[in-house]
Amino acid sequence: MHTGRILLFVVAAIVAILVGLGIGYRTLGRPGSAPKTAALLLRPPKSLPAFSLVDDRGVPFTRASLGGHWSLLYFGYTHCTDICPATLADLNQMAGELADLPTAERPQVYFISLDPKRDTPALLVRYVRHFNPAFTGVTGTVADLRALTAPLGVAFSYDPPDQSGNYTVDHSSVVFLINPANREAAIYTPPMISGRMAADYRAIIKYYGER
Repeated sequence: MHTGRILLFVVAAIVAILVGLGIGYRTLGRPGSAPKTAALLLRPPKSLPAFSLVDDRGVPFTRASLGGHWSLLYFGYTHCTDICPATLADLNQMAGELADLPTAERPQVYFISLDPKRDTPALLVRYVRHFNPAFTGVTGTVADLRALTAPLGVAFSYDPPDQSGNYTVDHSSVVFLINPANREAAIYTPPMISGRMAADYRAIIKYYGER
């Protein structure tokens, strides 16, 4: 996906997210106990909608699947040639920088494919495990995906296929941090810098742990 389109979808996603949050959103760095982070901190955290997808093992993946642990959600597709592999590589580095945390405090990473026509569970297994054996791939029908992406403000669309039948998926490129209570706690936006993301993550889970 071209840089211009990436920026367009990032802006569209952020606008949609902020509109959806309304007065529930608070600016970072205001006086108070909230940490100052590069990530967009949601106060209060926003409840996730009900959704029904499937993971790369063929197991149902729903809102309940995210309960009890911190999670990072990234939406993309395996045929993406630039932003998706770069972001997954950053998330792998972030995971490495958080390896000293207790297991219960480390985030689980989910790559949610927006291209169910090509991204079968079997393909997703090979793709996500290439970046990190602990990452999980997720997909579903387009209708089921929109049940999750629309409330989150994730924009995506399909370009016309070329003569070989190949096509690209234009999509937002943000990472969502979900807390153990199935609520959207923060949003990471480009540029994705693993060290900064890891530092923000530590500050955010500490902030919520103290409340």
